[in-house]
Amino acid sequence: MSESNPLIKVRRRLGRTKRYLKRKLYERNIGKNYTAWLVQASEHTPGSVTFPTTISIVIPVYNPPIQFLTQCIESVLNQSATNWQLVISNDGSTHPNVNDYLTELAATNNPKITILNNENGGISAAINAGLERATGEYFGMLDHDDALDVRCIEEFSKAIEQNNHPEAIYSDEDKINPGNQHSELYCKPDFSPELLLTQMYLCHFTIWKTQMVKEVNGLRSEMDGAQDFDLALRLLPQLAAPQAHVVHLPLPLYHWRAWSESTALTIEAKPWAQQAAARAQQDYLNTAFGGGTVEPSQVQGLNEIHPIARKTKVSVIIPTALTLNEKTKKPFVFAAIETLKQQESHTDFEIIVVTTNEQPPIPGADKQVTYATSDFNFSEAINLGAENADQQSEYLLLLNDDTEAIETNPITRMLEIAQIENVAAVGAKLSYPDGKLQHIGVVMLPGGPTHPFIAQSKGEYGYFGSALTPRNYSAVTAAAMLTSKKAFAQVHGFDTDFARDFNDVDYCLKLRANNYRIAWTPYAHFTHHEGVSIHRKAANPQEAQLFNDRWQNEQISDPYYSPALNPKLERIYEAL
Repeated sequence: MSESNPLIKVRRRLGRTKRYLKRKLYERNIGKNYTAWLVQASEHTPGSVTFPTTISIVIPVYNPPIQFLTQCIESVLNQSATNWQLVISNDGSTHPNVNDYLTELAATNNPKITILNNENGGISAAINAGLERATGEYFGMLDHDDALDVRCIEEFSKAIEQNNHPEAIYSDEDKINPGNQHSELYCKPDFSPELLLTQMYLCHFTIWKTQMVKEVNGLRSEMDGAQDFDLALRLLPQLAAPQAHVVHLPLPLYHWRAWSESTALTIEAKPWAQQAAARAQQDYLNTAFGGGTVEPSQVQGLNEIHPIARKTKVSVIIPTALTLNEKTKKPFVFAAIETLKQQESHTDFEIIVVTTNEQPPIPGADKQVTYATSDFNFSEAINLGAENADQQSEYLLLLNDDTEAIETNPITRMLEIAQIENVAAVGAKLSYPDGKLQHIGVVMLPGGPTHPFIAQSKGEYGYFGSALTPRNYSAVTAAAMLTSKKAFAQVHGFDTDFARDFNDVDYCLKLRANNYRIAWTPYAHFTHHEGVSIHRKAANPQEAQLFNDRWQNEQISDPYYSPALNPKLERIYEAL
């Protein structure tokens, strides 16, 4: 199998090691005591360490409260590391105290500080002016009312050296509330390209390779208000490539000030920023997919984006034991087929039903195939369905027979993401019959694969909107999974040693081992009568042992799951 490739094994081992070290870094520096992490900042001596790589920090300035500006600049001057360059780009400030302060700062003749006085041209123009004077290999933007943790440049510099100069690095962050207290720690996932389409979760103080930013001509003034989001989207094809490396530091190294004129306090403070974000997203859709729609999301301040799904054919594979629904007195599979045909009107698809023995024709099925054994083996059924898929089909929709499509065009919604390069599988949102959440992705933990937010209310928002926004996961369930037929063949489909349990997670991990991504979307929604079709009560112990033996190292640290969160993806900090 493909995972036996020595190069793949080495790559997987390195990835596991880095994630393990990252978790240990987090536990050592923060652990469960966020307050202690903040207190430790005072123990670091300014200018005590240096590194060979310079990081250029650009601060665009336009009439901020002087106390915030001074604290911002002092947070740079007090860095424990010395390998920084500070470019202050004054965008035509009119407040005398701001200009007087910058004049005094210039008079210090600090060779590490450059102060530019520009005519007012907007934030992107100011940043671009600073970018032109940036001499560092890396470039980052610091808002004039925010602050860096004293260890920020040191930790970023360590990451540069330890990761062979990656394309970009970002960190976790928190807010400084009006009472000057730290709050709302945002614990981010590792780089999640599909999350970035909807949410600028990288947010503050991402450092980029300076040359990479210059090659796309810096920031665009027409995107002022979401200029950093627009930059990230324009760089996304490079960042998401298999050979690229984006590093996430699970440390709150950026402090975002929440005050009346900041979106940190309220997203409504800058409505033009939301409008600019929508323009940036629409531009991305037009460039990457030839169009699509941008619509307001259920999550305040965010938008839904729907790329145009290219025309293709999908083979829907439904294994069934023809279990009866006690309410309707009909096999569950009948409703699975009927509701899918009712809801999907955009994408061409065929339905392949796979049974364990000879059965009369099942209404609505385009093909009906039977595998040899009388024992139910989900993996064998999936593989047989794939073998019988139409040659024109580029995708397989794996669907449990006890599912019911409950929203419009679920296949198309999954295809919107599945068509993105290097995305090999997309999972859907699954709910129990009472509406409570069942599946929004699978998180890998030391105790085994876990469903976050399981049995939570149907309106669950999730940690920073995680239950309502597309994103990457380590795995998704095959109860409703759209997967590339090419990738399916590449990893030899499902492993038949997993007859009932862990087969979908094993499949997803094989895809990830081959440099593919797994994604989840809330916009494809099914009801799932979990387990009723095969009367499963507990995981098969032999299959559980096989899974743990094969993937135990993958459960050390999930790249899409912050070590700061518990299995329900909730904060673990009492102080917050």
